[in-house]
Amino acid sequence: MRKYKLKLNDKDFEVQLNNVSAEDAVLEINGEEYTVAISAIEEVLPEGAELNLAAVAAAAPVASAPKAPVAAGDGSVQAPIPGSIMQVYVKVGDEVKVGQALFKMEAMKMENEINARVDGKISSVTIKVGDSVNQGDVLMTID
Repeated sequence: MRKYKLKLNDKDFEVQLNNVSAEDAVLEINGEEYTVAISAIEEVLPEGAELNLAAVAAAAPVASAPKAPVAAGDGSVQAPIPGSIMQVYVKVGDEVKVGQALFKMEAMKMENEINARVDGKISSVTIKVGDSVNQGDVLMTID
C-alpha cells in the first residue's frame, strides 16, 4: 500500500493506493474510496533509456499452459499476475454482476481482489484456495 501527498491547482490531496489489478484500482482520496477502471497498462522507459530485449527475455519466467482448456473470450477471468489463491467467493452456477469480487489472490506480498468485468453466470471455476497461478491462466469463465 502506498500513500501520496499531492497538490493540484493549489489544493492538497492525500491519495492511498489500496488495491490494484489488471482491471481496476481502488484509491482512497482524502478519506473517500474510489474504484477506477484501468483501460491499458504500458511500460514506459525514461527518455534516453534503451530496452535490452535479450536481457528481458533471459529474465522472463516461462509461462505454463492455462489451467483449463477454456477460450480466453470476454467472459474468461484470467490471472492478472502470478500469485496464489487466498479465497474463492463464487462457484459454478452463481450469477455475478460487473464489479463483484470473484476471488482474492496474493501476489508480490499484496492481496488483490479480482472482480467480474461482465454480468453473467459462472460456468467454470478451475481454482481452489492454495493454488499457484501464472499470469494469463484462465481461472474461471462467466457466460
